[in-house]
Amino acid sequence: MTAGLAAAAIAAPQYLGSPATTRDSDAVRAAAELDTRQAQAASRSGSRGATPEASSSPTVTTAAEPTPTATPTPDAGTGTGDDTAAGSGTGAGSGAGSAGQPAPQPATTDPVPAPAPAATAPQPADVEIVTLGNAARRAAGLGDLAVSACAQEQALARASLLVAEGRFEHDPLEPILAACGGRTVGENLAVGYPTAQATVDAWLASPGHRANLLSPNFTSIGVACVDGPRGPLCAQVFLG
Repeated sequence: MTAGLAAAAIAAPQYLGSPATTRDSDAVRAAAELDTRQAQAASRSGSRGATPEASSSPTVTTAAEPTPTATPTPDAGTGTGDDTAAGSGTGAGSGAGSAGQPAPQPATTDPVPAPAPAATAPQPADVEIVTLGNAARRAAGLGDLAVSACAQEQALARASLLVAEGRFEHDPLEPILAACGGRTVGENLAVGYPTAQATVDAWLASPGHRANLLSPNFTSIGVACVDGPRGPLCAQVFLG
């Protein structure tokens, strides 16, 4: 070390003392003292040097990990919502109620039109009048009249209208030709006779009614009797 070396160098000075007249024992003694001082100096120098120490292992300071905070679980609604809310579809309270199902609407269908009334089948009196009339025709050498559905419908409609309106008279015959076709048309009416036989007998006793019943120009017939305040009102419709 620089300091030590310097000291050591200083410890051995060259003296310019007395001339060579210095005794050898003094020189030996001085040299011994020098060696002693150098050894002491070296010892002191070594003791003064700071001996480096390896630093101890660094203390690892672990950072405190934050304590996890539990995430609060949201509570289910504690309201008193109705399970099946009607109408509005939402329950009361914080809990949502289930939506009510709307009542099913009845299927709408188009009204079915009422079927047209079927033609009324000839009543026993009607059939009997036809039978009696054809018998009279055969007696006169004429052929039977065939029953016409169209003539039957027209006879029923006209007799019903007369009873409903309280009338007893002939309405125009042109509508019958328009509905049923043909070249000629005739009609006989009777009211108040209690039986089919009495009705036919009255017609045969009247020249005009007899002419229709026994006309060779007619080929078909329709008969209808409708009850009214004055008794049965019967209509005969002839087509030819």
